[in-house]
Amino acid sequence: MIGTAIALAILTTLGFLIIYAKLPLSIKTFIQSHTLLTDALALAAIYVLLGGTLTALIAAAICGLFVSGLLYISGNKKEFLYLYDLYEIATEKLKDLQKTLKDHGEKYRQGKDHE
Repeated sequence: MIGTAIALAILTTLGFLIIYAKLPLSIKTFIQSHTLLTDALALAAIYVLLGGTLTALIAAAICGLFVSGLLYISGNKKEFLYLYDLYEIATEKLKDLQKTLKDHGEKYRQGKDHE
């Protein structure tokens, strides 16, 4: 039950991050300046979306903590510059991995064409 709740919380938080990244700057600024309201609305939305089971309630609580932490990080970027550096490094490594997988896929398809 706890494992399922943690998985739900992580997936829901990632969904919020993806939506947040697509928002206009004016809405992002509003969210960052009204963190308590954002926390309350996010928690209510999570509760409604996931349902009223005990697992969903635990997931909503964990996701609420994640959202609060991420809002704090986005509001205090100077304190967490290392996270932004880590993000850049991870993005670079994932691009390298994507290129490697693409190259292997092309080689595999070329080998299949000759059979």
